[in-house]
Amino acid sequence: MAEMIISMQNICKSYQMGTELLQVLHNISLTVEKGEFLAILGPSGSGKSTLMNVIGCMDRFDTGEYMLHGREVHTCKDKELTAIRNQEIGFIFQKYHLIPTYSVLQNIIMPLLLRGMKQRDAELAAIETIELLGLGNRIYHKPFELSGGQQQRVSIARALVGQPAILLADEPTGALDQNTGKEVMELFQKLHSMGNTIIMITHDLGIAKNAQRMVKIVDGRLYQDEECSA
Repeated sequence: MAEMIISMQNICKSYQMGTELLQVLHNISLTVEKGEFLAILGPSGSGKSTLMNVIGCMDRFDTGEYMLHGREVHTCKDKELTAIRNQEIGFIFQKYHLIPTYSVLQNIIMPLLLRGMKQRDAELAAIETIELLGLGNRIYHKPFELSGGQQQRVSIARALVGQPAILLADEPTGALDQNTGKEVMELFQKLHSMGNTIIMITHDLGIAKNAQRMVKIVDGRLYQDEECSA
C-alpha cells in the first residue's frame, strides 16, 4: 500500500475584507501519495494560490484537518510550521526568488545551512544536486549570468537539495518561453521518475497534463481527479 504524504479533510479558509468575510476555500479534501506528480489546475482567482499556501504551511486555515507526512499540521505552533517548511517542503517559485549577490552554489546551500548542516557537507550535497540538474559548469555564476531556464533549474536544485517529502511548484514555467518551459517540464518528469513527490500549481492545461494526476479548483472548490494523458 502506498504511503500517504498528504491528507486534507474539509479545509476552509476565509479572509476579512473590510467588514465582509470572504471565503476562499470551501471544504477542500485532497490526498497525495508518496511518489505522485499532481497538478492543481485553476484560473486566476480560483483559490489555487491560497490552497498552495495552505499545503506549504505558509497560511493557517480556519477549519478542517491536514496531515503532512505524519504530522497534524492543524495542531502545529508557528515554530513547528517553520521547521516543516524547511524540512518537508521544497518550494519552486515562478520568479525563482534567488539571492542576486549569491552564486549558484550559495543559493542552493541556503536551506541546508538553515537546518544547521556544516558548510562542507552542505556544499557536497549541493554540488551533487547541481550536477544532477546539468548546472555543473555554472556553479560559481550569479543569477544575472544565467538564462531564465537556468535560473529555474537553480530554484529546483535549491528545493531538491534537502530531500523534502514534497516539491511544491507554483507556476514553474510562468516566466519562461515555450521551449524553455518544455525543458523544465521534462526535468520535472525526470524528478518524478526518480521517486519525488511533486505538487504543481498552474493555470495552464497544457502544463498540467505533464502531471500524473490533475485536480481542478474553481471558486474555491476542488473537483474530481483526472488521469493525465501525458
